[in-house]
Amino acid sequence: RGNTLKNIEKECNAKIMIRGKGSVKEGKVGRKDGQMLPGEDEPLHALVTANTMENVKKAVEQIRNILKQGIETPEDQNDLRKMQLRELARLNGTLREDDNRSVTP
Repeated sequence: RGNTLKNIEKECNAKIMIRGKGSVKEGKVGRKDGQMLPGEDEPLHALVTANTMENVKKAVEQIRNILKQGIETPEDQNDLRKMQLRELARLNGTLREDDNRSVTP
């Protein structure tokens, strides 16, 4: 639900928008008038704005770290992804307490 993005925005005092192909769910219209959003026909990217370049750089670095982790870390070892899925399950009311336990072989 965008909580990771919201946390980066808050921490870096920046605004982050995901734009480009794939940024809007299939079947959803970007704007109410049916027109494409700016950048919707471009490759997927993040648009970062802030009052200072320092804040922009901080946000960009955090985004790069998340992308690097997502690419390089096997899914079963990706702690950020696990945390995000757990938070989503909690928000949806589907979190089971036994999801906390780790299985040891």
